[in-house]
Amino acid sequence: MDKIKLSVRELVEFVYKSGDISARNLSLDRAMEGIRAHKILQSQMGDGYRKEFYLKSEFIFKDIMFFIEGRADGILTQDDEVTIDEIKSTYTDLGLIDEEYRTANMAQAKCYAYMYGLMYDLSKLSVQVRYYNLDTKETKTIKQAFGLEELKTFFYGLLETYLDWAETIISLGKERDRTIEEAAFPFKDYRKGQREFSVAVYRTIEAGKKLFAQAPTGVGKTVSVLFPAIKSLHGKNSKIFYLTAKSTTKTIAFNTVKIMHEKGLRLRTAVITAKDKICFMEERKCEPEYCPYAKGYYDKLNIPLRETLKNDCLYDREFIEDLAKKHELCPFELSLDLAYMSDIVICDYNYYFDPRVGLQREDTFNKDKDIVLIDEAHNLEDRARDMYSPEIIKEVFYEVYKRMKTEKSLRKELYNINRKFIDIRKGIDKAQILQGPPEELINALRKFTVKAEKYFNENKGEKVPEELTDIYFQSVFFIKISEIADDNFCYYADKTNNITRVKLFLIDPSQILKEIQKKARSSIFFSATLTPLKYFRYMLGGDEDDHILRISSPFRRENLNLMISSDISMKYTLRDSNIEKACEYINTLITERKGNYLVFFPSYHFMNKVYSTYETLYDTSSITLQCRGIEEDDQKEITDRFENERNVVVFTVVGGVFSEGIDLPLDKLIGAVIIGTGIPQISFERNIIKAFFDDKMKAGYDFAYKYPGFNKVLQSAGRVIRTEEDKGTVLLIDSRFCQHTYLKLFPDHWKHYKRIYSPEEIKNNLH
Repeated sequence: MDKIKLSVRELVEFVYKSGDISARNLSLDRAMEGIRAHKILQSQMGDGYRKEFYLKSEFIFKDIMFFIEGRADGILTQDDEVTIDEIKSTYTDLGLIDEEYRTANMAQAKCYAYMYGLMYDLSKLSVQVRYYNLDTKETKTIKQAFGLEELKTFFYGLLETYLDWAETIISLGKERDRTIEEAAFPFKDYRKGQREFSVAVYRTIEAGKKLFAQAPTGVGKTVSVLFPAIKSLHGKNSKIFYLTAKSTTKTIAFNTVKIMHEKGLRLRTAVITAKDKICFMEERKCEPEYCPYAKGYYDKLNIPLRETLKNDCLYDREFIEDLAKKHELCPFELSLDLAYMSDIVICDYNYYFDPRVGLQREDTFNKDKDIVLIDEAHNLEDRARDMYSPEIIKEVFYEVYKRMKTEKSLRKELYNINRKFIDIRKGIDKAQILQGPPEELINALRKFTVKAEKYFNENKGEKVPEELTDIYFQSVFFIKISEIADDNFCYYADKTNNITRVKLFLIDPSQILKEIQKKARSSIFFSATLTPLKYFRYMLGGDEDDHILRISSPFRRENLNLMISSDISMKYTLRDSNIEKACEYINTLITERKGNYLVFFPSYHFMNKVYSTYETLYDTSSITLQCRGIEEDDQKEITDRFENERNVVVFTVVGGVFSEGIDLPLDKLIGAVIIGTGIPQISFERNIIKAFFDDKMKAGYDFAYKYPGFNKVLQSAGRVIRTEEDKGTVLLIDSRFCQHTYLKLFPDHWKHYKRIYSPEEIKNNLH
């Protein structure tokens, strides 16, 4: 018998969902307020109330076995009456709500009632929907009584409406499984290390574990993880999330699936593009009064969505934009709806890990049994810190306070926030960790958000100051993270440069990342640079029994000419005195063997200082300085020069746009110079991390500085050898690389390095 699994919410929304897209309904604050409303109303119900009651039943209908599950907000048993309680938060005037208002809400409760009645053999039940107004904090209850037979008729009527779509999903699932079973590795041969990698990925997924894999350039990482992950989907109700840090890697992943599609694979694959990039409107304002693609979105969605899923498999940005324009649909929301129905979702990290995104469409990004593939995973540690480290700035709030002259109620709360900032500022000297949560400031933010919500609701359709909206969302997010902050966080205040800020800083992201991945079937973290692997296994939320894997480089070791200048230290206190010698090393390499080179510096400031000396000593006609904050067009112009010219030298920075994600094979790049060990600049936050891990693991400097820095060096050096035919030189200018603590971090394909003590030795090693 065919089987299909779905939630009550999915069933009801398929039948009833309609209307517009509204930013208020999609926003983080709306989701958070809804959660808060549930907690308030659930807490009022007394001993006979069971909240978040999980229901699961099987139904055979038209030769299909439906597995249907859901979670009722509450079950109230009182005086032999059983009431199914459904809670909905709203901004709608409660006087406008009657039995005809949003029939989907009552339908959801009736489904729970039928399932509960079957479970406990009840002949009649009551159903109530309680609407909680987020502005007035008042509640209105719509309550009805039903016999079980009446609920049964209603429930099977929903299944009848859903039947055609269920048959479509079953048919697509059979096609998916058949083509997965038939799929062969899409290339003629496995590269060196590729089969080993693929087998490790498959076994890890089957075991429900995590894998942390360091796989150098040339192994073919993308297909090595995608192919076994796809194979592991066979017969399972799973979905693959391929998470990336950059648009270029999204394209590579999509094209890899496309190659398999051309060989017969039929998996629905959706690429999610950032809302700002894909929005059709001049100003991104998700309200039906402004945007025709938001107006009536859910009324227009079902037919094109169903036709697309039946007839097409690959949904990249271009496909989604064309479909959205044809049917006047919001392209971003359409990408999420396609992603929800897809087998593979390719998107940025933040769609899976960032709390500001996850709550907005948790139906898409909060499912059990995900297979999560994290590309360039060395980026995730700092990205996670950024996602969970909100900050608020006094001066920004004060500017809004001055602007909102006619809004006395709002001004009062903003003035109060300003006073709390001043109190904090008086107690600190520059940047300083606070002894505990700034409760008075957080409470002031809470009062402000309540008043701001009221203001927004009263001014619907009118132009609301963007600055007010911004600080509202900043406040909401700060409050949310303060509610989950534990010992892995700290609060600090800073009054540098006449700016007073309070930041809630995530020091150790490992527990947050572990918690997010709990529902996943398996997570695969992979990169050319995860050194040392045990550090990344810990930091990215792994356990000691999770798998680690080091793949050797598939390229001949001797193709990389790796030299370390042993006579120059680039420690911060010594680097200025060694500038002339560094210039001599750089000049010797780029003039002795003409070609294209990247020269990586520890900072823009030091790069400019070295260049000033260099131009007094040597010819600089072939050298381009990359400027800070380079635009995409300028970046492309430089990479185009590498493609088309043969004497291009670019001075850039470690960890910048040219240190990863660019591919310049053969003579397009024949060498790189890396000055310094890549360690991040000493900063207040880095020193917080150092102190934390000194206390926790006696490894503070390694965790805060050495390991992140060395991985940036590996990334930069990895630009040079991209194919089996490539031959090139990497020159590391810093004697610290010769220390044992660094040498033990070297990958196998670096073990043949040569120490050099003079520019003359560079010449000898190039011939």
